[in-house]
Amino acid sequence: MRTLRILSQHPTAAGLALLLVLACSAAAAEPPISIDSKVDVGQLVVSYQGRKLLVYAFATNQFKPYVRELYTLRGENVLRDSPPDHQHHHGLMYAVYVNGINFWEERDAPGVEKHVELPVHMARVDARGTPVASFTEIIHWLAPTNRSAPDSLAAALLLEQRTLTVTVDEKNHEVALRWDSAFQVGSHAGKVTIHGPNYDGLGLRLPESFNHIARFQNSADQSYIGPNTQNVIAARWSSVSGVMDGREVMLVLCGRPANARGDGFFFSMLDPFAYLSATQGVDKEPLEYSAGDKFSLSYLLTVYSENKPPEFVRRRCELWEKERR
Repeated sequence: MRTLRILSQHPTAAGLALLLVLACSAAAAEPPISIDSKVDVGQLVVSYQGRKLLVYAFATNQFKPYVRELYTLRGENVLRDSPPDHQHHHGLMYAVYVNGINFWEERDAPGVEKHVELPVHMARVDARGTPVASFTEIIHWLAPTNRSAPDSLAAALLLEQRTLTVTVDEKNHEVALRWDSAFQVGSHAGKVTIHGPNYDGLGLRLPESFNHIARFQNSADQSYIGPNTQNVIAARWSSVSGVMDGREVMLVLCGRPANARGDGFFFSMLDPFAYLSATQGVDKEPLEYSAGDKFSLSYLLTVYSENKPPEFVRRRCELWEKERR
């Protein structure tokens, strides 16, 4: 025993080499992307090489969970949370009206997208060498009268399983966020009607420096000339670019043909502030479902620390669609 202790304190050259290999292997096993979930404060943070990429807020005192912060690889946060002019605008959020209940605005007895749990989250490097972080959240959509119901599952109008996936492509200066929501109508909800204004859907409040001057484009190559700079255009994708701290930043939002109504409609606004939403046109034709019905939504949001030409955007959205099949 004495001899073993002495050897352990004074490793041979071969032993040192082995320790070095093991240390390097452990370091290599650590992916450059990570997830830190803090359930006690209702926050989840995705980081890349030690820098924040995404902050997801799901505290139980909120009306809805949402992406509070989303960063370019250069470090610009492209989202605004609860600005003074519209405090219900929360970064990147999904909300609509259900049976007349307003889940978008947070006033006059709004609906509640109640966070239930985060059963899965993981960070890894995939087979192609792409850093990937993903997490899944269970959400119950409740009428305001059922916000404190002891059994939110039974009271829910909609049950949502929301999965967000973040990937990094350094070559193209891209941070990508895939938003996948699988819904089921609550077993006691009867029939539900999904409707709302032309901006309801997956909406993002753009940086303040984008106000009045952001540049919008879309796959339909249609001009943005609507009244009050508000437009709703049927397209496969819509992009918006602007300047942050003197440098170009671009965001692209891609629809998916498998969504109800196909790729969808994109609402954009320039004045008095810049906004972009992916919608399903429920302002003109509501969607109706019955208890137990299932439906899903899928979108891709990519963020670049440079401008990309329309052909690049087209190919990127097509590539994502092939990956989803």
